[in-house]
Amino acid sequence: MTTLENSPERTAGTRPALLGVSVARKEDERLLRGDGQFTDDVDPARVLYMAVARCPFPHARIVRVDTSAAERLEGVEHVLSGPRVRRLSEPLGVLRPVPGAPKLPYYALAQDVATHEGQPVVSVVATSRHLAEDALELVEVEYEPLPHVVDVLAALEPDAPVLHPSVLESNLLASNSDGRGDPAARFAEADVVVEGRFRIGRVTALPMETRGVVAQWRPGARELTVHCSTQVPHLIRKQLAESLRLRESDVRAIASDVGGGFGLKLGVFPEDVLACLHAMALHRPVKWSEDRGEHFRTSTHARESVHDYRIAADADGRILAMTNVYATDIGGWNSPFGSAQLSSVVFNGPYRVEDGYTERRVTLTNKTPVGAYRGYGQPEVNFAYERLMDQLARRLRMDPVELRAKNMLKPDDLPWVNPTGAVYDSGDYERCLRMAAERIGWAEHRAAPRRPRADGRLVGIGFSSFVERTGYASSRFLAKRGSQFGAHESITLRANRSGGIDAYTGVSAIGQSSETAFAQVVAEVFGTDYDAVKVHAGDTAAAPLNTGSFASRTMIAAAGAIREAAEQLAAKTLRLAAFRLEVQPEELEIAGPVVRHRTEPGVSVPLTEVYRAAITGQGVPPGEDPGLEATSHFEPSDAAYSFGTAAALVSVDPETGEFDVERFVLVHDAGTVVNPKIVDGQVLGALAQGFGAALTEELRYDPETGQLINGSMMDYFPPTAADLPPIELLHTEVPSPVTPFGIRGVGEVGTIPPGAAVANAICEALADHDVELDSLPVTPEKVWRALASDKGVEQW
Repeated sequence: MTTLENSPERTAGTRPALLGVSVARKEDERLLRGDGQFTDDVDPARVLYMAVARCPFPHARIVRVDTSAAERLEGVEHVLSGPRVRRLSEPLGVLRPVPGAPKLPYYALAQDVATHEGQPVVSVVATSRHLAEDALELVEVEYEPLPHVVDVLAALEPDAPVLHPSVLESNLLASNSDGRGDPAARFAEADVVVEGRFRIGRVTALPMETRGVVAQWRPGARELTVHCSTQVPHLIRKQLAESLRLRESDVRAIASDVGGGFGLKLGVFPEDVLACLHAMALHRPVKWSEDRGEHFRTSTHARESVHDYRIAADADGRILAMTNVYATDIGGWNSPFGSAQLSSVVFNGPYRVEDGYTERRVTLTNKTPVGAYRGYGQPEVNFAYERLMDQLARRLRMDPVELRAKNMLKPDDLPWVNPTGAVYDSGDYERCLRMAAERIGWAEHRAAPRRPRADGRLVGIGFSSFVERTGYASSRFLAKRGSQFGAHESITLRANRSGGIDAYTGVSAIGQSSETAFAQVVAEVFGTDYDAVKVHAGDTAAAPLNTGSFASRTMIAAAGAIREAAEQLAAKTLRLAAFRLEVQPEELEIAGPVVRHRTEPGVSVPLTEVYRAAITGQGVPPGEDPGLEATSHFEPSDAAYSFGTAAALVSVDPETGEFDVERFVLVHDAGTVVNPKIVDGQVLGALAQGFGAALTEELRYDPETGQLINGSMMDYFPPTAADLPPIELLHTEVPSPVTPFGIRGVGEVGTIPPGAAVANAICEALADHDVELDSLPVTPEKVWRALASDKGVEQW
């Protein structure tokens, strides 16, 4: 890992710079001791427990609901059904609407029709979860099953059953297109065209902590306190206030520790609203914790899409045009974050394309709604264009590395605007490609004879190059798309009498080490010790308004807010110390626990004394206000684009299709690195999820029944540590010109390249068998079927 050199502004002998250093994580002390506070750890006095009855059909009319027997069960305190929820609340808000899509009113309980298996129909609160579950058995619901459709392409056929006929004439929620130039003309004049249909499987984020909520209502104070497992406490507060017809000032959202989010925990879910409605009716705390069965059927899914991708090139391998028309499955409703849109934003990857077109067809099916998930459209489209880059290389008999290098944007080309309007800020894409090829041994592999190893297996190497959008360009950019959140981040820094600085942020701790990174930036800019900074996260009553932790945006935006607030706090600290020491502020510096003279270190004052003077107002110079705190908001001017190349080495049995990933190299650039160990951890964690979606994970629905057939940990297969290949991480460090300190986002990158890199490696190993893979996950069965097809073997 590349580390930062000490800032040239630092005077010799001062404490070392903190940026670029792998300091110990702030979070580890409490988490390793079991002192974290997750939602299920919150147990207020007199708490009641909620359970939810869910539709067992993929599509059904709700004819009759009878809850009388459940209400008579001893221990049952409250029951809600669809009509009552409609009287008491508004539909759930959509934080990121699909442009051009009509509103689909989605209440916390199904109204007349349920559009997916697992949709909530009745909720019950009792003195124990067991009793609440027993009460659900007494609820009588009469359903009229309706025709269903679970395939995203079949859903667009004219004879498909329409999910929302009162709003839409078909299952096409919206179609969004973007592009530049004349792709049709470029395809007409091309020497070679490669194209394919690429299917991406449906997956779920599977965080270690499932969703949960504890709602408490104090009617006299008109205060609703909601502990919830969320990535966006302030947005949860907004949505709950709107759905529950409250003022936003009546709602407090708290997310102290969150056991993973990965995009799944963005926005309000039906159960959050239901728990609040029960608590407000009963004046007692109500708790709900999602079990794994519920998680698989009711938490948002991700990824599923079908991409019809085309690349046109000349005889020398120069890309002339790229197009991608894709159907993305949104499920039965539009969830708070809805359909992935980054497949359109970075559809051309790191390649120079002047003529391009992309069209997203957001499609409704009778399945669990789809939401955000780490990468949010970027792994899907990377699989399509990188598979075609290898096919193009084979068609032209070119080295796939050289074909990529020929078409990659060069450092001098950047900044550059791609055909859909994305502004690539800076980078050295080819350097990452060359480093990956060298580390994996591409030249030696390419020069070696193509023959099986002693074990009969064939060896192949595949590549996947990518760019990744991290953060947002601006709030103006989001406003054009109807997004109900901003691009900025905020922070409050407050000095305390103990000589420390308290940092208050709305960013909840979801495992991304934001507490550590925030403290590093505060200490670096202000000049104090790292241990003197304490970060307080995830409480809307304490933190300034903010956006939340998602889209690899947190450090990009937060670093700017932290820098501004720390500079303001430091400037006032120096003015107060200068008054006390009878010198000028510019003669002083903050060095760990003291403020001292730059040239006479013996002339100093402890920070504790400066802070106490400010807090009490005693010893404050004339014209200076008492107190020592600063709040700052920062919005980046542009998004920052991370980039890199992955290389996979696989061995394949040409008879059975069994394969192993024996080596995996990732060369990645996240700009200026705050904490190398955190970056490595984020990349490795994302790679684990990337390999899951690429090789082992897929939620499967039975087309006949519409039922999810593998909704349990017994038959959904996330990889364990033992399943992951040996991984080698290399990093370059090209600072971004559009972000504070040159930081780029890092949280999602590992999800992007595994699918394409492994598929390309398998196809390269089996090149003599004309095997091409066009769907994720890649399984031995799919490889065997492709081999059997090449051999003319009849398949079962």
